[in-house]
Amino acid sequence: MPRGTSQLLSLLHVLTVCTVIVGEPFYQHRDHRDQLKYRQGRTKGGNMVTSRDEAEAVLDKYGYLRCKLTKTNPLQIFRTDFSSIHNLKLQEEGGRSTCNEEHVAKALREYQRNYNLPETGELDEDTRVLMSSSRCGNKDKESESSTLNTTSVAKDKKDNPGSNPQREHSGRHRGGLRDSNKSAPPTQRLWRRSTSNSHLMKVLVGKPNKSSLKRRRRHVQEYIDKLKEIDPKILNPLTVSERKKRSVIVKAKHTGGPLPFWKSRDENGQMINKEVIRWRLLTNGYSTRIPVEDQRATIDLAFRMWSEVIPPKFVEDTGGDIRDVDIEIAFGRGNHQNCPHKFDGSGGEIAHSWKAGNMHFDDEENFKSIRSYSPEGIYLLRVAVHEIGHVLGLAHRNKSYSIMYAIYHGFEMQQPEFELGWEDRKAIQKIYGVCKGHFDTLFDWVRKRPDNQFIYNTYFFRQNRYWMYENHANRTRYGDPLYIAREWDGVPDGIDAYIHVWYFTDTTMANEAYFFKGESFYRYDNDNDKVFEGYPMKISEGFPAKEGSEDRIPDNLDAVFFDLRDKNIYFFKDEYVYVYDPKEPEETRGCCVRKMKIVDEYPMNDGEKPLPATVDAVYYSYKDKAMYFFKDEEFWRNTRFHPRIKQTKNALEYRGKWYEKWFDICDVTDME
Repeated sequence: MPRGTSQLLSLLHVLTVCTVIVGEPFYQHRDHRDQLKYRQGRTKGGNMVTSRDEAEAVLDKYGYLRCKLTKTNPLQIFRTDFSSIHNLKLQEEGGRSTCNEEHVAKALREYQRNYNLPETGELDEDTRVLMSSSRCGNKDKESESSTLNTTSVAKDKKDNPGSNPQREHSGRHRGGLRDSNKSAPPTQRLWRRSTSNSHLMKVLVGKPNKSSLKRRRRHVQEYIDKLKEIDPKILNPLTVSERKKRSVIVKAKHTGGPLPFWKSRDENGQMINKEVIRWRLLTNGYSTRIPVEDQRATIDLAFRMWSEVIPPKFVEDTGGDIRDVDIEIAFGRGNHQNCPHKFDGSGGEIAHSWKAGNMHFDDEENFKSIRSYSPEGIYLLRVAVHEIGHVLGLAHRNKSYSIMYAIYHGFEMQQPEFELGWEDRKAIQKIYGVCKGHFDTLFDWVRKRPDNQFIYNTYFFRQNRYWMYENHANRTRYGDPLYIAREWDGVPDGIDAYIHVWYFTDTTMANEAYFFKGESFYRYDNDNDKVFEGYPMKISEGFPAKEGSEDRIPDNLDAVFFDLRDKNIYFFKDEYVYVYDPKEPEETRGCCVRKMKIVDEYPMNDGEKPLPATVDAVYYSYKDKAMYFFKDEEFWRNTRFHPRIKQTKNALEYRGKWYEKWFDICDVTDME
């Protein structure tokens, strides 16, 4: 037997023995305390790139070298790809690399350009340290369209992971920054360079603040509280059904290339999305690092952050058949969950995922919840959001402020305050579309800042929730929607309309906010943030008919609008609008100044798409100084409206779909 072949067989024998030894452990105790003996420390700096050969291996792994590289470090075989065995065999048998110095220099320059480093083509200090940083193992050169080519992944498949086309992502994370004697590590300098434009960062990222983190932590705590109520036995025993996960195969006829299995096309080629995507943290895949309830709550929050910007709902499924679960999630060490790609211990790969529905986290990493105030550890939430992005079809981005940035490093990346940036939102919406729907009502809530400047945020109400749209940032507030009952004391769900009556006369000053539902209305106390005592009142009592008049303000209104021009209140019901003057003396006040058909009171400009006979909402935008009409998903603007013009002339023009102007107003699914 040739000497090279003999050595190769010996090496394969060692690999087989190692695989048996470090296979997925069976947990005898629910708290996994029997597995403490398996925890092993790793040599710090063991994943540092120190040589040219190691740098070439990095370039080859992440898609920068197009030539054949056979100079492989045998130690890497134990850590990462079994495909390296093939390369080693070529080397033993005299195979030659097709990579020359020019190829490597070109790949280095491309790598440096991708990470905004000086394009030297040399393995300088900045490049070496960046290559040694924690990072995700998906190839940097894949486009988002190319990462949508997964059609099936079998959990029990043991193909060569190095050549497996289904392997969409393996979160390879190298050791942290070390042995630099400069005042700031090169990767820290890179971070500052890539985020130096503060205005651009505010637009793209939005600069999440402490209130955003507070809402996120509240969501986690509330999820845990509900979890303990409905599932007191948090650590459920392993169920048989979880051992029988089928392969996920797309069987859809389409012409645009394979897609994630919950996004496909019907027989006619029409795009169809699964409205509800189910996920499960496997009971044989709990982490030993943080409490199970924190794991589940954190992963739920990670899914929610994506559902705040795209239509699909993500629901935790704990009791159904595992074959009905779309995304399986597990923690593990070494060989885990029959996964073809093994973890390499603390300080290396921290997670990997496939768009066919699997997400795995290395349980030897020091994960922590956003409820933790410890300075040590990795926030599981940030890693989970990144991995979900891959599962949903996103590739890596070379912008360090993106959640899909491949490298995990820097002070900012290790903070609990983070949100999906503008580019991340738009990238995922290219795949899944934008959120749509209609609203019960919407309005601008006016408040004054300490510098006496006014802020005009827009509030969208639908059923039992609401969104606050931050007009200055052109997006919804992070963490929305919130529950009406919890945030608006005394205001009922499913309201019909809202108005802010705000005027001054020689004898009267009014600054009153009202909500309407059914036959009642509620006056809201903005100073004390609750409904006034004595409310609700009947609409017929608060806005009575004139003596002798047959007309009255109807119940179950469609919309209400306070017109700043004539200081009258306009009540919309079916095809009519009722005009009410609140400035009249109480003894003569009543309905109505006039009662008109909506199409007569608000005529259309010539050639415009007409306003429907009924409306959902009418509101004044302080930001745009405009009057808008909403019906279903469309809106119109009153082109002859201006608050300083006293004449009440109207002419409407069609403006299109509301979601083309107001972004990311999405429903989410919370634990019930």
